[in-house]
Amino acid sequence: MLARFSKIVRVTTVAALLMAVLGADAPLHAQDGTKEAATRTPRQPPSGFPADLDTYIAQALKDWGLPGIAVAVVRNDSVLIAKGYGVRELGHPERVDAHTAFDAASLTKSFTAAAVGTLVDEGKMRWDDPARRYLPELEFADPYLTANVTLRDLLAHRVGLEPANFMWRFTGYDRAEVIRRVRFLKPLIPFRTGMVYSNVGFTLIGEAAARAAGTTWEGLVRARLLQPLGMKDTFFWLERDTHRQNAAIAHAMIDDIQVPVDARDGTAALDARDVTAPAGSVQSSAWDLAQWMRFQLGDGTFEGKRILSAAALEELHSPQVIVPTPASFRRARQLDFFATYGMGWQVWDYRGHTMLWHSGSGNGEIAYMALLPKERLGVVVLVNSWRSGIIHAYVANRILDRYLGLPTRDYSHEGLVADSAATRKATEEHQHFMSTRVQGASPARPLGEYVGTYVDTLNGEISLRLERDSLTLQMARGAVADLSPWTRDAFFVRWRFPVYRASYMSLAEFTFDASGAPAAFSMLLNRDTVKARRK
Repeated sequence: MLARFSKIVRVTTVAALLMAVLGADAPLHAQDGTKEAATRTPRQPPSGFPADLDTYIAQALKDWGLPGIAVAVVRNDSVLIAKGYGVRELGHPERVDAHTAFDAASLTKSFTAAAVGTLVDEGKMRWDDPARRYLPELEFADPYLTANVTLRDLLAHRVGLEPANFMWRFTGYDRAEVIRRVRFLKPLIPFRTGMVYSNVGFTLIGEAAARAAGTTWEGLVRARLLQPLGMKDTFFWLERDTHRQNAAIAHAMIDDIQVPVDARDGTAALDARDVTAPAGSVQSSAWDLAQWMRFQLGDGTFEGKRILSAAALEELHSPQVIVPTPASFRRARQLDFFATYGMGWQVWDYRGHTMLWHSGSGNGEIAYMALLPKERLGVVVLVNSWRSGIIHAYVANRILDRYLGLPTRDYSHEGLVADSAATRKATEEHQHFMSTRVQGASPARPLGEYVGTYVDTLNGEISLRLERDSLTLQMARGAVADLSPWTRDAFFVRWRFPVYRASYMSLAEFTFDASGAPAAFSMLLNRDTVKARRK
């Protein structure tokens, strides 16, 4: 049942009222933006942008029922556009603009990699140093990995261990405990033979860099990158409460309706995004990320000041590990040649043009950045909703096609058609799954007998408690869920944090000892399996 249940997808339909709340974006009457605009006037986004692209983005916003989008395009060290569409929060009039901060999430990895690059330039780190040189407490299950995993391996996601995203996301562990629990990670593929994307790995590299620099990761990134690049709209997850004046609000589908959500899990002792900050903490605007793209498309200097050596920047952008891609995948992503990962960047091609890209998914916001180094062209798209998983890529592709002079497609409409089909399929699967619930189900044992501490090797202690004649479950010091009977041996797990509740439905299936007492349970969290035995 667990395997079948893991395929259930929350249906994502939007209330008709949503469109009335959004309204239509006022049309731009701008001149064709193919003539590059000067950017030497600080923080003043130019207004020129091709009218067809402006119309396309505004229409995509309405078609998908999204609250807001921000877009920036750079070419040849000029910002062609930095603009917002829609609103920061549904039901509120404040508009998204070029300086509205969004959750850049995993775009952070390029910042962490560049910060390491500055330390390599200074001789404080080397790409192929063992990670344990900076993190002496670091241990992997395999002693060979403990001795041989390097900074390059972590930056390129080529260690080969399970991602274990729910270990850090659901448990409330601090960074030191996350590092300690690396020893429990199981191998998925052999060392250095492929890519297994790892937020834990980037947490390790960020902590190693901070120690080499004698500061915090946040302090390192701010001093080495944000301040020299003049990125005044950019801050970190832990600083969100002090930057609400012009920040996008996250949105997610809760009970099939798109609503604003608090992106922080208030049930956890620590916010997981702070704990893994080097993997996904940056909050930034279209304007600031345009400056980041200018820097990345250059030679390591910014407006005449050296930030990173050209050699270090080239190393970050160079393929480090092959990503196998079947033919159907390459066709869908318009990949002509290859897919690899560099250090903090996906290194692919787009319709025959070398492309560096990365996406990000925060709690209710998504981000996408694509750079074409040879053409010195870059696009970033920020969205404050989980309504569509890849609308940012649809918009970016349309923009890239326009500036490359390539025949294009209506990516947004194609995505809507695919989304409708996926929604129908998800509805059918969801209805089928709901039919497996035993009406009026009673658990095998009185609820009080389930109370206690259960232990999963990777995730640690999981507590079951009795509250008002109902069972609750807490992952270590983190996420809390309410349990309700599903069958005689299983409970439905309903997370109290709304974003988790909408995205990670689970069943806890119990087994019993010889006396009939609850002895263990299993639970799927997306692709991660929790197997906890009673302590």
